[in-house]
Amino acid sequence: MTSFDIKPFPRMARYATGWAGRCTFDEIYADLTPNLNRLLRYYGNADSDLPDLVAHAFMRLWLDLSADTHLLADVDKGGALKLLLNRANPHTFRKLLRHEVYLDDLATRSGDPDEFVIDGFDHGHSRGYAQYAEAIELRLDIERVLGETADKYMDSLPHLAALYYITTEVGPDDAAAIAGKGGTKKCWWLTSVVKPLRSELCEKLELFAPTKATWQERYRAGSEAPLLRLVDRYDAEGNLRMVATLRSMAADESCKQLMQRLNLPKSHVHYLRLVAHRELNKVYRCAA
Repeated sequence: MTSFDIKPFPRMARYATGWAGRCTFDEIYADLTPNLNRLLRYYGNADSDLPDLVAHAFMRLWLDLSADTHLLADVDKGGALKLLLNRANPHTFRKLLRHEVYLDDLATRSGDPDEFVIDGFDHGHSRGYAQYAEAIELRLDIERVLGETADKYMDSLPHLAALYYITTEVGPDDAAAIAGKGGTKKCWWLTSVVKPLRSELCEKLELFAPTKATWQERYRAGSEAPLLRLVDRYDAEGNLRMVATLRSMAADESCKQLMQRLNLPKSHVHYLRLVAHRELNKVYRCAA
């Protein structure tokens, strides 16, 4: 083998597909998501469930593709959508998240049923799925962000060594030696390269220390942009119920008013409000 036979390792994996040639996972995701959303709605899944179902389906597909990179090689677009539907598990999802709620319990536990957030959704037997879906999205985000960061600092060995140090279990001495900053230069490298790079990664991944203020307090203080961006995101996805829920909560409306507007049972409205609270806490970087 000569040096001309050695090819660089691909920075982003590409997978053979039967309908669009070799594609990155991001391209497969972008191509199939609109049709998958329509199919999930066609089969009777609630709009509020679609983001978690889609994330779950694509995560399982990504894991299978990682094990068998030719999984989609002989599959057309319809076949790929069928594979995703089989991995979405909507029946299991509905079984986890749909519970009977009794008004006596609501009144007893909360004192005000209209403002009550269902206790069952705050415990592991149902909330775990949402946490799993968030972990899936974070894992995909991490892969994308690390690739982008490595490309950005491709010509800087100290930064690449810092990225290696932050994302692996390598010790600081060994990583600094790789960066060419051993001995007395290690402290400079840790403070001038590693620390800013860690902050940059946290910002790209939206990993921030939670603030003590609630999202309501920050919104009323004039910070409207995070809520508006969240409304725009759900509007682009066609999730009109979540759009209405977010606007209702921003206007400080009661659960009863939202029930009348959406013509939905109280249990479903409470679930929508719970999801909205979770997403608002995330975009406002507040403790849950």
